[in-house]
Amino acid sequence: GKIVGTVGASMLCKVPFREAMALGVLMNTKGLVELIVLNIGKDRKVLNDQAFAILVLMALFTTFITTPLLMAIYKPARKGAPYKHRTIQRKDHDSELRILTCFHSSRNIPTLINLIESSRGTGQKGRLCVYAMHLMELSERSSAIAMVHKARNNGLPIWNKIERSTDHMVIAFEAYQHLRAVAVRPMTAISDLTSIHEDICQSAHQKRVAMILLPFHKHQRADGAMESIGHGFHLVNQRVLQRAPCSVGILVDRGLGGTSQVVASEVSYKVVVPFFGGLDDREALAYGMKMVEHPGITLTVLKFVAARGTLKRFEKGEEDEKEKEEKEVDGEFVRELLNDPRGDESLAYEERVVESKEDIIATLKAMNKCNLFVVGRNAAVASLVNSTDCPELGPVGRLLSSSEFSTTASVLVVQGYDPAADTRPLVEEDVNYEQASREFADSTV
Repeated sequence: GKIVGTVGASMLCKVPFREAMALGVLMNTKGLVELIVLNIGKDRKVLNDQAFAILVLMALFTTFITTPLLMAIYKPARKGAPYKHRTIQRKDHDSELRILTCFHSSRNIPTLINLIESSRGTGQKGRLCVYAMHLMELSERSSAIAMVHKARNNGLPIWNKIERSTDHMVIAFEAYQHLRAVAVRPMTAISDLTSIHEDICQSAHQKRVAMILLPFHKHQRADGAMESIGHGFHLVNQRVLQRAPCSVGILVDRGLGGTSQVVASEVSYKVVVPFFGGLDDREALAYGMKMVEHPGITLTVLKFVAARGTLKRFEKGEEDEKEKEEKEVDGEFVRELLNDPRGDESLAYEERVVESKEDIIATLKAMNKCNLFVVGRNAAVASLVNSTDCPELGPVGRLLSSSEFSTTASVLVVQGYDPAADTRPLVEEDVNYEQASREFADSTV
């Protein structure tokens, strides 16, 4: 009766059938209150032992069967409208670039703002929109909260009409918005660390962002050593990499631009993009090309070529079909890069022929005085270090982020969005989503 009644009422309100069935199944759960009522009935002799046992078994059965039934008829992924700009790499360079920047302490904010400043260019076209999400670990409540700080003209959050926001991290991004031609939308995600990646990925899909920027789970101490801020944030980064609906960048912060925001006229950074080949390296190079639009950025692209064999195995041998296809795509991408007018003055391109991993390491160490490395996560190269504690950084990122390599150069490790790998989306695209949302809203007015 509950299932039929709930489904009927939901269908009248134009709720999709699967969701209506899920509501009906959830309404059929019993729980603790019914067991208490049954115990009271038994104590007052309303129910005999046989009736009491049957009702208790029914309550337990309907409760336990709810989860498998719900999983069978309802997909947990949320519905969302499709969007096309999921990567930095795109044909239309003048389209709006949207980035979701995540942070969980004030330590990374100066570097994040300086990175955003370096990514915005100076032209009127191709506007940059930044969603700044403060990640807060849930400590008391069991349900996740996502609060959007809708800035008013005076910069105050919409619910606080008297006092300024006490979140100094939010204030930093709001102040940057007023100084630059960048749209900044502060947000806060409050959730348990085991599920906060869902808030990040769902927000990225909802806001149609091209990249999620995450802080590395380690920070650099005064002596140059890297210190972890917690294993929970390490797992958050790994989960976002697995479930992200767009490209992802992990920022290893070594003080890009110092401890304060750098004004546009004083931006002067040397950026190096080591290019080994592959989807992630192409996305990293696309981000570097976005940065070179800023007059204060000089970009050096180092393309590594194996003297024999491939960069994954320095020995003679036949390339498989996948490697040949990737090599052709990489070559076409680099040719387009060399013809790109954005990097006429500030772009330097070099090819380095290497015979071993030691040659690659030596070449990279010669560039460690730069301000920022932008590298692909799954670069087409053999692992350059023996450490395996940070697989999310990839074979090159692990080397660049080590204290032995550098203590001054920040590192941005980029994973490009791969549609073939996005097999378990947290948001399920629906081409009729916007129309269905409008119809549902009209039916509830």
